[in-house]
Amino acid sequence: MLIWWKNSNISYPNRISLEGILRLGRSEQAAERVLDELNIVDPKDLRLLEEIAYERGALVREKFIEGAEARITIVGSRGIITLSPEISNHRRRFSIAHELGHLEMHSNVSSQSLCTKSDMDDWGTEQVNSNREQEANAFAAALLLPRRFFGPLCNHTDPSLKFVQALSLRFDTSLTATALRYTQFCDEAIAVVFSQNGSVKWFRRSKEFEELGAFIQVRSRLDPDSVAYLVYRGGVTIERKRIDVTAWLAPGNYRENAKIVEQSWSMSAYNAVLTLLWIEDDISDDNYFWSIK
Repeated sequence: MLIWWKNSNISYPNRISLEGILRLGRSEQAAERVLDELNIVDPKDLRLLEEIAYERGALVREKFIEGAEARITIVGSRGIITLSPEISNHRRRFSIAHELGHLEMHSNVSSQSLCTKSDMDDWGTEQVNSNREQEANAFAAALLLPRRFFGPLCNHTDPSLKFVQALSLRFDTSLTATALRYTQFCDEAIAVVFSQNGSVKWFRRSKEFEELGAFIQVRSRLDPDSVAYLVYRGGVTIERKRIDVTAWLAPGNYRENAKIVEQSWSMSAYNAVLTLLWIEDDISDDNYFWSIK
């Protein structure tokens, strides 16, 4: 799966233009500022995350933290990031970037931030800047998967979780964080859905998916006709399959028997399923609005 990376001749922009930065959200702007000020021009530099944190004024250490995975204590423009020694490598990297986000964006409003597992998993709605924890998560994703390095790679092949997995291995990030970031740069109509205990917990969609008016009901139970339901019930991984859009999408102007491509992978450690949906064909019904008058 990584051959495409080794043979690619992609040239990465060293910096994003000022006009481009001004169009980004607050978290993305903060991450781009860090990359620019440290002159990070190669994706491999992102492996040196503790050194990046140190250059930004944060010392990383490990210590057991009751009830949390990570913490940052801030004094002025400097901070100490404390990590639980029990977390995985991907979790450790994301936690460092998350806490660094607090230092870069929130040092003027909080001297200490104690971040639990639920905080790190709080992707909330599509409006990622709705609270400080979501802002820090968005910063972490933008720092570990920068648009200057990650964005140009996202349209090399048809959408699939295998492709997202290849990206996650290249950038040393979790599958979930990579999939979420992938929705921002993929030119196809896709959505990533995280379901847990048989119910949809959250989803994130690409601009193209949103423009089609396609929506997924959060907190709804998994439809028995969906691949995710079979994966959840059986704990297996199933490759891409075309299914009826009604198994996932809220009622809308869709043709009868319209199909959507689904791929779902088990995340048994969380009793959860990660799903990638792709609207490959035109599913709209031109007569829909006439039929409801």
